[in-house]
Amino acid sequence: MVNNIDVTLRDGGYLNNFNFTTEYAKKHVKSLTQAGVEWFEIGYRNGSFKPISNIGITGISPDSYISDIHQAVPEAKLVIIAHPHNINANDIYAMKANGVSLLRLCIKIDNPQPCLALCEIARAAGIVVSINFTRVSQISVNKIIETIRLCEQAGADIIYLADSNGSLFPDQVSQLFHSIKTITQLQLGFHPHDNLGLATSNSIEAMKAGANFIDSSLSGMGKGAGNLNLESWLSFLNLSQGIQKYNLEYVFEQWNELQSHHCFTASKRDIIDVMMGIYNLSVENKTALEEELHNGINYAFQFIKSLRGATV
Repeated sequence: MVNNIDVTLRDGGYLNNFNFTTEYAKKHVKSLTQAGVEWFEIGYRNGSFKPISNIGITGISPDSYISDIHQAVPEAKLVIIAHPHNINANDIYAMKANGVSLLRLCIKIDNPQPCLALCEIARAAGIVVSINFTRVSQISVNKIIETIRLCEQAGADIIYLADSNGSLFPDQVSQLFHSIKTITQLQLGFHPHDNLGLATSNSIEAMKAGANFIDSSLSGMGKGAGNLNLESWLSFLNLSQGIQKYNLEYVFEQWNELQSHHCFTASKRDIIDVMMGIYNLSVENKTALEEELHNGINYAFQFIKSLRGATV
């Protein structure tokens, strides 16, 4: 059976500037723990990749926030994600002391050493470590495999592949996981985005090809076009495997609670998200593409053509 990591409190934070409250976070984790969800990514540690002004609590995940959730729901497996330039060894020790079970570290392909060094520290401290490869649609399989070898040496437990651009197709996901499965014994995870409406089918293919972990969020709440929809995904797992592993009553109750809460903003797939997914563009291109789109579709396509250096 696949393990599910709920990423609502972290990835959903891109829609509300990470302004979930601690009280909401505790209720969220408690309800979905009762539903049978295995892991909970409760936030970033010390910010996202780039600084965000007035960032809320799930974008920082201070010790008090982590501890409050751990004390309220001690049985929940808590996850924190971090970019290596934002944390140090003291952060790792503090997160461990306050109840974090799994640390996810985002690795830079062109500069992996800071991530690998933190991985070694976290493993020595007794924390399970996932190394997360973001924007895998823009990285060659050979480069991913080469870096995975380094992750193994650093003691990583899990390799996570994130389709950050929402550009992968099901056959590409299947091929990618099959390729990596043949060269490593580490557990594998998949983080989908829904730019092309393929988050569910991509996750099914990842699971069939050997992924041990899948990310999703309530209502698909997340950056851009959003993530895999947790309530639909757990329903699919129950129905497809013929067992009621997940208590959907708790899931739908918390889904309703989230949507009635002031911190909720619905993800929606705009034309720009679809275009970015089709042409494998990252968030760095979004603002410029939006400006061109205001002038007309033809301007947006000319901009994409200039980025790709080929006919669109």
